[in-house]
Amino acid sequence: MMDLLKLVKYDWKRNSSYLLVVGCLFIIAQAALTVTGQINHWSNELFYVFSFVLYLGVSVVVCVTICRTYERNLRYFNRRLLPLPALYTVLSPLLLGLASLIVIVVLGVIHLLTLGVTLDTGALLVSDILAEKGFWAMLVSGAQLIVMIFLSITVAKVFAGKAGVWIGVAAFFVIQVICQWLEDLMFPQMSVSTDDFFQSVSEQVSNTPAEVKVETLVPNFWGPLVFEIVIMIVLIYVMTYLINRKVQMNG
Repeated sequence: MMDLLKLVKYDWKRNSSYLLVVGCLFIIAQAALTVTGQINHWSNELFYVFSFVLYLGVSVVVCVTICRTYERNLRYFNRRLLPLPALYTVLSPLLLGLASLIVIVVLGVIHLLTLGVTLDTGALLVSDILAEKGFWAMLVSGAQLIVMIFLSITVAKVFAGKAGVWIGVAAFFVIQVICQWLEDLMFPQMSVSTDDFFQSVSEQVSNTPAEVKVETLVPNFWGPLVFEIVIMIVLIYVMTYLINRKVQMNG
């Protein structure tokens, strides 16, 4: 475990300058958005939408950064010479990415708490967001998406040349379609979606927070959530197999 933490620390040092710059720009953009919204008297709904776009943007930047880190770890010969399990190669950038996303969530919670004090009484409460099953479903689905991208990068490294890139892209879409098909087949009544979640959030901003809840739309929440976690474990196992048996052989 200590070796894994050392790898995470090493990956953080390689990306810290870039991530800190992105974080500073994000805070400046949020501050500018807050001032602009107050001056122009934006509605709460419009203000939350623009804020979410900024949070989504910085989250995408973090995801791209950890995916690039994973790709470099596979490509650098000296990294693969370390006497460590292949699992650590996968978990190191993944844990770094999850930690970064947790920091973004914490900033978002603090931001919402601040807005709840400064904006009108119709402002969205943090507790209402965290109570939504759609919120947690999106977090798990986001982690699963990152793992799928990792696997597609691993598949691409198995094949040499430009053909590997296209095979990796094709593998990503194939894996995503198969996983979605299996989930729909096993849980046809599962109705949690991003649209449901944001529709609930929008109505909570406009009305009383207790009036609309995504939970009422979800007859079976834990089943699909556990299914996606199991899928992630299987994909990580496939990645470790490819790294041990295929990627290292191709150098």
